[in-house]
Amino acid sequence: MQKLHLDRLTPALVLAVALLATSGCATHDAAWVHENLEKTENFHAGTSVLETPPFATAKPHRATLRATARARGRRIGADIELVVRAELADYSFLDRVSFSTSSKRAFPLEVVKREPVDCGTTDLSLCNVYEHVTIKLSRDFLQSKKTTGFHAKLWGRRDSVLVHVPPEYIEGLLARMENRAPVVAPSQPVPAAPAPR
Repeated sequence: MQKLHLDRLTPALVLAVALLATSGCATHDAAWVHENLEKTENFHAGTSVLETPPFATAKPHRATLRATARARGRRIGADIELVVRAELADYSFLDRVSFSTSSKRAFPLEVVKREPVDCGTTDLSLCNVYEHVTIKLSRDFLQSKKTTGFHAKLWGRRDSVLVHVPPEYIEGLLARMENRAPVVAPSQPVPAAPAPR
């Protein structure tokens, strides 16, 4: 059996491995989110739905922002929601949300469904559970958070779930809703220019 000699690895290979390792953790900018929004339309209901890709910051849960525009009916306009599919070891019965980790004020959320998954048995206590919930958000709230993002803490009887909504996802969705190009914030601060001599 041969031994791997780390001293013989080329610097290019080491750099390639480092780049691959960090690329999986990288967040996407607003332009990427803007281009990768999923759009679906229901002509019979007169609705058009825009949904962001899932946030990388929400794992193991799945969270997205969704905007539903209505072109006719009693409610013309757009509804914006934070959509969360929480993966839990047992039923948590999520029923309220707060928008800061230190806030005691909680708002109701809408439960879409609760379902057991990964069951190899009839004993439901051995199953994982998905709880699908939506939280209505105002456009003004999103406008105020598009540079910082926000945390949403979902509370239940047994457990809580913390989801961070990145600012790039907010800006990407708002830019598409407003038919404009997204404002892309620099990923790193620009270093100061050297002083003239």
